[in-house]
Amino acid sequence: MDKLFVYVDGGARSEPGEAGIGVAVTDANGVVVDEISELIGRSTTEVAEYRALIEGARRALAYKPQSVVFFTDNQRLANHINGVFETREPHIKHLVERAIALLNQFPQWRVNYVDQRAHHRAPQLVEQAFHRNIHAQMTRERLELVLLSRAALLSEDGMQKLLDYAERLQEAE
Repeated sequence: MDKLFVYVDGGARSEPGEAGIGVAVTDANGVVVDEISELIGRSTTEVAEYRALIEGARRALAYKPQSVVFFTDNQRLANHINGVFETREPHIKHLVERAIALLNQFPQWRVNYVDQRAHHRAPQLVEQAFHRNIHAQMTRERLELVLLSRAALLSEDGMQKLLDYAERLQEAE
C-alpha cells in the first residue's frame, strides 16, 4: 500500500485503572484494513494513548506503506512525537522513544492532532474493548451462579465427583 491513515486512542476507567486501546488503520480511500480493540491492563489514559500509537505503528508496518499519517486527539502526544517539546517524565519518555523507533521504520510519517469530533472510530474501539470485558465478566458470573446452584443440589458423593472433575479440568488448562 502506498499510503495509510492510522487513528489511535487510549483510555482508562480511572487514573490509573483498567485501560484499553483502539486503533483503526485505513487505506487512502478510507477503507478500514485493520483494527485493534483491546484492554492493556492497569494504566493511565496518557500511557494508553502512547501504547495505542505504538500498536498502531506495529500494525501499519505489516502493510509496508510508503507514507503513514497518524491521527490522535491527544495534542500532548502529537507534540512529544513531533519534537515540539520534550517530556520530563521517564516512563513517557521511554514510550516516546519506542514510538519514534517504530515510526522511523516508515519512509514517511507524521502524527497529527485532530479534534475529538473528527476522531470517532478509535475511541469507539476503546469502548468496545471495555464492553467486551464487562460482557465476559457478566457471563462468567452467571456461569458461576448456575454452577453454585447446581452444586447445592448434589449429594456429598456428587460434590466429591464435581471437585475431582474440577481439579482435572484445572490441571488440563
